[in-house]
Amino acid sequence: MELIGFTKFDEMSFISGEKRKDRLFLTCACLVVALAFFFRFYQLTLKPLHHDEGVNGYFLQTLFQKGVYQYDPSNYHGPTLYYIALVFVKTFGLEDFSIRASVAIFGVLMVVMVLWLRRFLGEVGSLSAALFLAVTPGMVFISRYFIHETFFVFCSLAIVLCVLFFLEGKRPGIFTIATSALICFVCLLPALNVLSMIDVKNENMVLVIKIAVLAIESVFVFLLLQSALRWDEGRRLYLMLAAAFLALLSATKETAFITVGTMALAVFFTWVWLKIYQGIFASKLKKEEMKESELTWANFRQKIGSKKQAILTGVACLVVFLYVGAVFFSSFFTYKEGIPKAFEAYAFWSKTANTDHQAPMLRYLEWLWKLEYSLVVLSVLGIIIAFLKARNRFAIFTALWAFGLFLAYSLIPYKTPWLILSFLLPMCLISGYAINEIASNRRLSIVGLIVVLVACGSLLYHSFEINFWRYDDEDMPYVYAHTKRGYREFLQQIQHYAEKSGKGNDATIQIVTPEYWPLPWDLRNYNRANFYGYVVPSTTAELIVAQKDRQESEIMREYKKHYKYVGEYPLRPGVDFILLVRRDLADSNTKEINEALHYESFEKSDGATHFVPLFKEN
Repeated sequence: MELIGFTKFDEMSFISGEKRKDRLFLTCACLVVALAFFFRFYQLTLKPLHHDEGVNGYFLQTLFQKGVYQYDPSNYHGPTLYYIALVFVKTFGLEDFSIRASVAIFGVLMVVMVLWLRRFLGEVGSLSAALFLAVTPGMVFISRYFIHETFFVFCSLAIVLCVLFFLEGKRPGIFTIATSALICFVCLLPALNVLSMIDVKNENMVLVIKIAVLAIESVFVFLLLQSALRWDEGRRLYLMLAAAFLALLSATKETAFITVGTMALAVFFTWVWLKIYQGIFASKLKKEEMKESELTWANFRQKIGSKKQAILTGVACLVVFLYVGAVFFSSFFTYKEGIPKAFEAYAFWSKTANTDHQAPMLRYLEWLWKLEYSLVVLSVLGIIIAFLKARNRFAIFTALWAFGLFLAYSLIPYKTPWLILSFLLPMCLISGYAINEIASNRRLSIVGLIVVLVACGSLLYHSFEINFWRYDDEDMPYVYAHTKRGYREFLQQIQHYAEKSGKGNDATIQIVTPEYWPLPWDLRNYNRANFYGYVVPSTTAELIVAQKDRQESEIMREYKKHYKYVGEYPLRPGVDFILLVRRDLADSNTKEINEALHYESFEKSDGATHFVPLFKEN
């Protein structure tokens, strides 16, 4: 009896200990997610929009105001960003915060998803990886940009998770079902196109038809998911969801083939390495030493089932992939030319990759070492441990995933900072694995804690530095031709004179500078902001925006009589604006154009006035 009582007590203590352990993990996880949320949303509009953000904002504005988006492969970026952001701007308005929030939220969700790798990286490992992902400068900086990369990397992680959960034999949970329902619902929205076929002028009737269509769609989605959940207890839903995210990955950036190809090679070389390792150390290995026994080809075949089930699953995944891709590339079936253009994009990308933004092979390593040196060291350590211990298939796969993408992007001449995110994600994962392996050794657990604190300390400092202090400093990695903070003063001056004119947003602004992005976005509320890109005659416009050094002699000839010089303002490195205001609106601190630009006027025999720059000796 005592023995039985002791056994029950011991079992209850174990369960109680597990619950305490789970509560501790959940508490730490919440803190990590909160930290990720803070870094991505705090002062989200602090830095002015980048050139690329302005271009993306222009496409979004057209979609928001006119309901039109047409995929253009020469832009070599996919449509998903704009449709996701459309939801945010419809909810929060066409503002800087809205468009950046549409990206930042996926930066937070990535951190949440990494926590679901608890079984594969260990509790300490998944928490460490999520923490690194939450605070690493590159991930934070680009997550605060309205560009495609963050959602692209989110999709790549989602694909990995879906495949892992299928191999585990998990039944779909609430998040999987909700995500599947959302994707299904969005991709069935083309049903609303039926309204364009019906000549209905009554707005109330249009609303009734919309509600009816959406109600029918909701029922259809419910029945579709119900059917999927009955098939193999819903486990096939993970593969169909992976196919959907693969389509979204492809519809986000054309570099999807690099990510998918690297992942496929990582799977293959994981198998190769384990065969080599097991052959060398066969006498020392025990079967139970290998973790994640379900991450094998044999288990995949078993989970897929019979040949008939395999064919049905393959067809279902193919249909999902093709349909989701077609929905986005065709702008929800309103622009059928977008589907064939999706294939043209790869030719544009390969051409651009060999001509634009070229840099030396080791440039990515140079950028990483400046801010994320601790992550570089830990990821290298994690790769070494994963290969030498060879007990964790997922760790070996992640090591190859990280190194493979780093190598691929390093070999390509085209280099931009945001491409780092593709391999920064698996670097965080393999770094978390390294911490877990160190912490699992009782003698080294304190060392593991110190390593985490030191690594996070350096990442936190550099994350604050680049995101809140030196976000426009060209000496910082990831700051790539970014708009200078002085640009804000330029926008304030435009607002000041527009209000002074009494016309407000109806003031006429002639933008004659050839370099002006992201100005079209920032002047979106000015109804008479005209973008020419070259000097045009003007005597009545309230304001003129020209480019310093490049257009000075032209603006002297064209605008000296009717305008005064307000000041010069930085746009980005090598590009400065000159702002001119009509004479009757000029403040007392404005100057004559020739005086401000140091030009001297003289009259030729033909009676025309000419201007030449004054050069003063030091």
